Amino acid sequence: MGRKKQEEEQNNPEYGEPTQFDPTFTGPIHNRSCTDIICCVLFMLVIAGYIVVGILAWLYGDPRHVLYPRNSTGMFCGIGQNKDKPNVMYFDIVKCATATNVMAAALQGLQCPTTQVCVKSCPSEFWILSPLAHLPGANPANYFKQEYCVPSFQLQGTQYSAMDIVNKELCPFFYMPTTSALGRCLPSLGGNAYNPSNIPTNFTLPGLDANQTLAAIRNATSDLTNGFNIKEVGLRIFEDFAKSWQWIVAGLVIAMVVSVFFLLLLRFTAPVLIWVLIIGVLAVGAFGIWYCYNEYMSLSNSALTYNNVGFTTNVQVYLQVRDTWLAFCESLHFMFHHC
Repeated sequence: MGRKKQEEEQNNPEYGEPTQFDPTFTGPIHNRSCTDIICCVLFMLVIAGYIVVGILAWLYGDPRHVLYPRNSTGMFCGIGQNKDKPNVMYFDIVKCATATNVMAAALQGLQCPTTQVCVKSCPSEFWILSPLAHLPGANPANYFKQEYCVPSFQLQGTQYSAMDIVNKELCPFFYMPTTSALGRCLPSLGGNAYNPSNIPTNFTLPGLDANQTLAAIRNATSDLTNGFNIKEVGLRIFEDFAKSWQWIVAGLVIAMVVSVFFLLLLRFTAPVLIWVLIIGVLAVGAFGIWYCYNEYMSLSNSALTYNNVGFTTNVQVYLQVRDTWLAFCESLHFMFHHC
């Protein structure tokens, strides 16, 4: 019965002509390389590596190093016993100039080679230790502010002189108007506060005049900000993920459902969907080229260049540069010209 059915299938014209025996056929190519198993092994190794990294990050990682600044003793500002002190203040910000590597400073939580303390609010005025504090019998508590000193040091009843306090970095020798930038008290050099006419005449660092003091502060702040920008990118990504992980998961689920629905539609309406996609991609590309060209022409009077902007994490600044829209337009044109 089975043999008869097989003969009927062989004689059925729907299956085509049966293959004839070829005595010269020697079989498939010999010594074929196996790639699927090797790729599978490599894929499993990568997955295992991800698992190991995830376990190590879970066991030994501490997200507080990313979210909170630290003082000189390693205590975090804004949590624990420093819950009411969310900002970190640098005693001598001039020492933050890049005598050390900027990237290394960023990875270490922007720790400068100067004492750092957690404070409730950043200083809002210029202050430098008065020469009267060095007179015999002078009480340091009358010249320093306890809130800006090392917490373990108490001005009241101390036997240290003002010089000893400064040399031991128990209290700052000077401070200036600063603003909190993600928990770091940094000078706002772009405001009027640092206009030379607004700086007190006695606010000069030892061995420097007023202009040299301002230049030293600018350089140190710039070097610290460079490392700060490097860390700020990762910090904002972490904060955004922590605040919106529910929306991310919801988006992944929606994407999965839409993908499955698209596959089902593709199973029954493939020609229609293909033409819709082709026309849609062409329409979106044409609109993108027109929009980029329109923005490029609207900035024809702009003199802003990448040299003026430099590196910044604010993407909106780059959109004000005319060459950005030219690059977008040329990229879209190249893509559609070669597709």
